[in-house]
Amino acid sequence: MRPAPQPVARPRAARDGMKPRIIAATASTSSRWIPAPEPCGKRTGVMPSGQTLRRLTLALALLWLALGYANVVRGTAHLGPRYRFWSFQHLCYSDVIAMHGDRYLGGGHPRPYLDDRIEYPVLLGVFLWLPHWVPGGALAHFTVTYLLLALCLLAALAALERTPGARAVWLGATPALVLFAPLNWDLLPIALLAVAALALSRGREVRAGAWTGLGICAKLFPGVLVLPALGALAAGPAEPGARSRRRRILGLLVALGLVIAAVNLPVALAAPERWAWFFVFNGQRGAENSLWSALHLGKGPLLEALSAGPLLVASAFSLWAAARAATRGDGQGRDVRAVRLGAALTLVVWIATNKIWSPQYALYGFLAGALAAAPLSLFGVLSAASFVDYWAEFEVRGRRWEPAFRDLVFQPVNLARTVLWLALALWIGRELLRESRRPGTLPLNVPLPVPGPQ
Repeated sequence: MRPAPQPVARPRAARDGMKPRIIAATASTSSRWIPAPEPCGKRTGVMPSGQTLRRLTLALALLWLALGYANVVRGTAHLGPRYRFWSFQHLCYSDVIAMHGDRYLGGGHPRPYLDDRIEYPVLLGVFLWLPHWVPGGALAHFTVTYLLLALCLLAALAALERTPGARAVWLGATPALVLFAPLNWDLLPIALLAVAALALSRGREVRAGAWTGLGICAKLFPGVLVLPALGALAAGPAEPGARSRRRRILGLLVALGLVIAAVNLPVALAAPERWAWFFVFNGQRGAENSLWSALHLGKGPLLEALSAGPLLVASAFSLWAAARAATRGDGQGRDVRAVRLGAALTLVVWIATNKIWSPQYALYGFLAGALAAAPLSLFGVLSAASFVDYWAEFEVRGRRWEPAFRDLVFQPVNLARTVLWLALALWIGRELLRESRRPGTLPLNVPLPVPGPQ
C-alpha cells in the first residue's frame, strides 16, 4: 500500500489564489517583424468568421467593379468634345475615357513625356498609355484599362488579407468602388502601397522600399510609408543575430532610391520639360473642390502653407510615434502596427487637407481604414458620404457651376466631407498615440503572478 500523501505547505501566493510562475522569454533571432496582436478593448463591430469575411469582401468587390463598369462604359458612345458635359449630367465621368478622347481618338499614338505632356508621374503615364494600342477604339481602351485596375484592386485586397492586423473589408466592401474605381488610375498606386505594407510587416525592407518606390512613381501618396518605417527601424531594439539597424535602413532607402531613379531618370534626361510638367502643373493649381476652396482661399503662399502644414505635422507625429513604439517593442510586432497606423494617419490627413480634392481620393482613405483596422461605423458613414460627395462634385459641373447650387450645396458638402475624413484621422491618431505609450514587456525571467486554482 502506498503511503498517504502528506499535506504540503503552499506558498502564500498560492493560498491567495495566485501562484508564482517564471515567464521565460527568448529574444528573437529573426530580422522579421512579428505580427502584433491587436489591442484588447471594445469591439468595433460584429464580424463574420475570417473565411466568410474574405469571401464576402471579394464578392462585394467584384459586384462593385461590375456595376462601376456598367455605369461608366456608357460614355464610350458619346466621345469627343461633348463627352465631359454629357458624363457630368449622367454621373458617369471617367478620366480614362476623357483622356482617350483628348489624345488617342483620332488614331494618334503620342508617346508619354516624349511627345505629350502628362500631369501624372511617369509610371502612371505609361500605365494609362499602353492600353490605347489595343484595337477597338475607346471601348477597348476603357475595358482593358478597367480590367488592369480590377487586377490592382484584387492585388491590394490579397496583400491586405495577408497583412496581420489589417482589415481588407474597408477597401473591398465599400460601394464607393462603383463610383471611384473607373474614375481614375488610383487603384495602381493603392495596390503598390498595400504590397509595400505587407513586405514591411514581414521584415523585408528591401522589397518594401522597391514597392514604395514604384508607388511613388505612380502617385506620391505611397510615400506615407517611408517616415514611420524609418522611425521604427532606427529606434527598434537590436536583436541578437539579426541584421543591424543600419543595414535594414539602408536596404529600404537604397531600394527606394534606385527604383525611383530607374523609372524617372531616363525620361527626365530625354524630355526634362515634359517630365517636370507634373510638378509645374500641380504647383500652379489653386484650391479645387477642397476645404480651402470652400473657404474661398486663393492661390498664394498662405494656401500652400495651410495645405502642406497638416501633412508635415502628421508626418512628424507618425515618425515620432513609430519610433517610440519601437523602443517599447515587446517582440510581438508593436512597431509594425505603429508603422501601419502612422502611414494611415498621414494618408488621411493628406487627402483631407490637400489644396486639391479629387473624388477618387476617397479610395486612399478606405485603404488607410484597412491598414488601421478602423471601426466599421466609420466605414459605413464614409461610404455613404462618398456617394453624396460624388453627386455634388459632378452635379455642380452638370449645372455649369450654378451659383446657388455651388454655394448652398457643393461647398457645404466639401466642408462636411473634410470633417468626416478628419474624424477618421483623429481615431487613427488616438490609436497611434496609445501604441506609442503602451508599456513594454517585463525583463526576462521575472516572476509574474498568474491566476491559479481557487
